[in-house]
Amino acid sequence: MLRSLLLSILIILLASVLKMYVDSFAMSGGQEEMVSLLEGVTIKAYSKTGIEWTIRGKTLEVVGKDVKLYEAELFSKEANIRAVQAYIDRSTGEGKLTEGVEVKSEDITAKTQNAYINLKEGKIWGEGDIQILQGESLVRGKGFEITLKPLKVIINRARTDIR
Repeated sequence: MLRSLLLSILIILLASVLKMYVDSFAMSGGQEEMVSLLEGVTIKAYSKTGIEWTIRGKTLEVVGKDVKLYEAELFSKEANIRAVQAYIDRSTGEGKLTEGVEVKSEDITAKTQNAYINLKEGKIWGEGDIQILQGESLVRGKGFEITLKPLKVIINRARTDIR
């Protein structure tokens, strides 16, 4: 009698633990995201304005439609962009560049800590501090928008230092 009572309690406990497990899986949407981690990767992307991007990173992490690059480099005929990290949505071509962002083109070199990018439009923008070196002029500002083709730079609260 005692044995059957203990067995019944064990079955009830096991059933409740399994139910909690199933419920926790259902709360997460019932889907697991596949994560891929690649090293030393180079990929291509194209903009609406005819810019062909070569995107490289020391490591590339793919989660669904999002790409996360470490030690990111984005190259095109119009500009070279470097950042410690880059997050890019593969479906929209939009993303964020973080930590030591540097944009180099034939005419300018721009440096900021964080920036947003739209690969399809060929635009880079941000609200933080920026320094742009053009020839002998150093322009500093807070808030910017850079269009790569044709090259157009808008800097908010700009001040110029001529060397």
